[in-house]
Amino acid sequence: MFLSGTGVFLQRTAGSWSEAGFAEDDPFTVEPLAAARKAAEDKVLAAASRDMRTMVIRPGLIWGPGDHGHLSMVYQSVAATGAACYVGEGLNTYSHVHIDDVTRLFTLALDKGTSGALYHAVAGETPNRWLAERVADDLGCGTRGVDEAEAAEIWGEFGALIMASSSRCRAPRTRRQLGWEPHHSDMLTIATRP
Repeated sequence: MFLSGTGVFLQRTAGSWSEAGFAEDDPFTVEPLAAARKAAEDKVLAAASRDMRTMVIRPGLIWGPGDHGHLSMVYQSVAATGAACYVGEGLNTYSHVHIDDVTRLFTLALDKGTSGALYHAVAGETPNRWLAERVADDLGCGTRGVDEAEAAEIWGEFGALIMASSSRCRAPRTRRQLGWEPHHSDMLTIATRP
């Protein structure tokens, strides 16, 4: 079993909304930075043809105790600028999943999974602007959009890429084949200061 991630179809949206969301078998153009990961997925899945039991689990942004996805990066922006920041309009969205739901999915895949199958783990979605609003409420500060150049000053080049992009997925095969249902769907309801 190989743990991958939805970075393979990350879209560089500069903080804008993207309606593209990918199910397990949907075609997509791989994010160039994730080409090696996609190649590893393909090798793992191809090994099923050689009488090996192989599967790929591709979770969205994983969050849980002590790690709430991009929330810590938004807190970092407050320390750097005095405001809870997002890139552009802040409508870029990541599908996410709680770590407990990912571990349950691994158990189900080992028990009932089909060799050569790809499974997505996704429970909800949160635009970065909502995260910034949550942090602003927590700290009593304002929010503001930044351009990609300022984002790089706040979070570094790679952090700015992540905070400006979208990565959305769906999990119909995972739910149907494995009976997987996530227990945690809204990371904002339990998100606390990192």
